[in-house]
Amino acid sequence: METLKIDATGLSCPEPLTLLRNAIRKADNGQVIEILSDDPVSLRDIPAFCNFMKHELLSMPTEESPNLFIIKKTASR
Repeated sequence: METLKIDATGLSCPEPLTLLRNAIRKADNGQVIEILSDDPVSLRDIPAFCNFMKHELLSMPTEESPNLFIIKKTASR
């Protein structure tokens, strides 16, 4: 399965999360999505979204910007 890659650098809330939601809708269960974002709000929003929607957050950034999030679609939502 191919990893879906999203470049959301330069975009501000809620655009990175909207791009992620659209990618997850199109992704197969088990597919990995990488999203790159330099919006500081993404550090809160993307993990909260993954937790709420039951997707697996494989990697969360530290202090570096832009931030790379790696998510595995694990639910049919």
